[in-house]
Amino acid sequence: MHRMTMNIDKEYLIQLVLFEISGNIGEDEKTYLHQVIAEDQEANAIYLELLNMYPENRLQEIRAYPGAEKVWIAIRKKEHYQTIVRYMTGMAALFVMAGFFSYIFFTKKKDSSPPIAEHIQLQLRNGPTIDLSNQQGRTQLGNIILNNKNKQLTYSYDTATPQSASLTVPAGKDYSIHLQDGSEIELNAATQLDFPLAFTGNTREVTIHGEAYLKIAQNAGKPFLVHLPGATVQVLGTAFNVNTYDSNAVSVALVEGAVKMEAGNATSILKPGYEISFTPEKGMSTEKFDEGDVLAWRQGIHLFHAASMEEIATLIHRFYGVVVKIDVKAANNKPFTGSMNRNKPVRHFLDGLKFSQYIDYYFDNDSILHLK
Repeated sequence: MHRMTMNIDKEYLIQLVLFEISGNIGEDEKTYLHQVIAEDQEANAIYLELLNMYPENRLQEIRAYPGAEKVWIAIRKKEHYQTIVRYMTGMAALFVMAGFFSYIFFTKKKDSSPPIAEHIQLQLRNGPTIDLSNQQGRTQLGNIILNNKNKQLTYSYDTATPQSASLTVPAGKDYSIHLQDGSEIELNAATQLDFPLAFTGNTREVTIHGEAYLKIAQNAGKPFLVHLPGATVQVLGTAFNVNTYDSNAVSVALVEGAVKMEAGNATSILKPGYEISFTPEKGMSTEKFDEGDVLAWRQGIHLFHAASMEEIATLIHRFYGVVVKIDVKAANNKPFTGSMNRNKPVRHFLDGLKFSQYIDYYFDNDSILHLK
């Protein structure tokens, strides 16, 4: 292939081609793209090569893929989106950025990823442990009736005797629970919720380790308290996200309503659209947050922004429950911007990374994923 004769940013060219493929190209961008491919032989070859990967029926799948519009909107929101691809190299830079492309491209490839062994468990204090991954439908345990269906737990408890429980969601899973007061809590992977089966006192209190999205039923006479590592959030009726994955940090992002957060010696009232972050070293800070980024996990998507190899490995383990080891040298640890879709097998994401020449990978005989 001949070198480009024009002064063209190759990564930007790839980006424009993929924007056109996805139906998300602007008129000025389209004019520039077709001027370039008309005047430059290598640019035209790249354009044709990418188009040949996607016959018209495949392009329709891309445009109709669930969540595609949200991913492109998230990319477009970044003022520096033209420079994002400079974090990555290779022909598929934007295939990795828009993770759903990997699904379309590799949909015919049979997945052989190792199975996830851990199960979602409900541990009743002074009682049995119920495997919610296997035990589906209705289960009665004395005066407790559980209904486990479609990754969601509802229950009834017909006594005022205090009874508490722990709901543990392992890496590679997600799950929702409806509490007896009508509140709903969606738990992300690697998250634990400690809660009473019935709220019998003057407050409603739960404890969360990990990440969760909460929709709290209104009850002005019985405030709802969420205990996090080193912090407590008080609400009356609201929807918000909590994240405590980092053992040294807590963040609370408010979607609607109002919450008061107490951590260390500080107290702050949060408004919708804002996120509070707290670390013992820096204290509290408040800033606006992007719902598309923070809440993408609820659709099984995680967006990376200039992430390190260690962050990628951590998210692969959390989303898929796969043990990951990094073989790559630190000098090759390039920042990564892109997305991961947990609704698709891990190899779809890994093949996208490999196709973009960001990393290579292999599974050893013990089903441990190695990044290199």
